Amino acid sequence: MKTKHLAFKMEYPGIAKALITQVQISVAGSTTMMNSTSFLDVYALWDTGATNSVIIPELARHLGLKPISKTIVRGVNSEEEANVYLVDLILPNKVLFKDVLITESAFVGADILIGMNIIQMGDFAISNAKGKTRFSFCIPPHDNPICLYEKSEKVNKRK
Repeated sequence: MKTKHLAFKMEYPGIAKALITQVQISVAGSTTMMNSTSFLDVYALWDTGATNSVIIPELARHLGLKPISKTIVRGVNSEEEANVYLVDLILPNKVLFKDVLITESAFVGADILIGMNIIQMGDFAISNAKGKTRFSFCIPPHDNPICLYEKSEKVNKRK
């Protein structure tokens, strides 16, 4: 049986300074299926430099999340103790992630931050051809990985 790959793509009108998509979030375990009424539409910033996913304090309060633990969050110039919660997330490709650990921290630009704990589950690609940013993500990863080095070598040999 062939694996079905679930993917989405975002195209921005110019070169994007940040990769932002809409996702859906819910309190973990509040639904047994993807019932859209139990999920809230929010904006997510995709960040390959973040080890884990993050939620802003205002959204955590709005959802009524209860901390399951605490952790130390290390930023570029800071270190703080932060609450850790469990949430369910639906990505733009309709993939449901249940029981995602998400850390509370204030940041600017979105409601949640998608970190490597989610990104590592699939293939992630960014292209800036012709002055437009294109961002795509697919789960599960493909067997034939994207390699820009190999593509560049082939193009350069033809020139």
